[in-house]
Amino acid sequence: MKQDRLWYAAYGSNLLHARFSLYLTGGSYAKGHRRHIGARDNQKPKSEAPLINGPWRLCFGHSSSRWGGGVAFLDPENDQGASVRCWNITHQQFADVAAQENGLLPGELEINVDEVMADGDVEIGNSWYSRIVYLGDYQGLPLLTFTSSQPPEPTSPGEPYLSVILNGFLEAEPTQLDQHVDRLLRADGIAPSWTREALLGLANRSTRDQRSHES
Repeated sequence: MKQDRLWYAAYGSNLLHARFSLYLTGGSYAKGHRRHIGARDNQKPKSEAPLINGPWRLCFGHSSSRWGGGVAFLDPENDQGASVRCWNITHQQFADVAAQENGLLPGELEINVDEVMADGDVEIGNSWYSRIVYLGDYQGLPLLTFTSSQPPEPTSPGEPYLSVILNGFLEAEPTQLDQHVDRLLRADGIAPSWTREALLGLANRSTRDQRSHES
């Protein structure tokens, strides 16, 4: 029987489970953020969601009013050792997540995963995340993501956005803060606005806020 699951490689705010899950179940992440419809199939991703490093480059560009600065993009043609978090979802769920990221409704976008794997990538439009990319296989399943057709000019990300990214990294690998910060520092758009000390301070504040919220 044909395998209907894949790994979605998340590298921006979708690193964090609470943020990514809204693309499946629907809802709004924070005040001022748009409400997501949710996927046609709202089952949760498989519990395993590893963080892996690969020959990709993370960069921040454009400017989001919701996030207060640049947002993340993955450049698969340049190797800077970027990290992605792998969410195990169905082909249809991936299409619905990509649709919502590109201003479409779930069901308005169909993605032929075999075609993406054969060609390496496909273009679905001209919005920020309209390039669907095959990053290889991971644990026997295709690893796919979406990004910009061309890496944007660097733009510094805002504190709320970086806080979500750092929380996602730490959710996946709680003991690797230094490595997470070092990888972020290599991303275009981080320096000079964000130093290592500033990122460590943000991570520590985010961790305290998360613990306070959970208690």
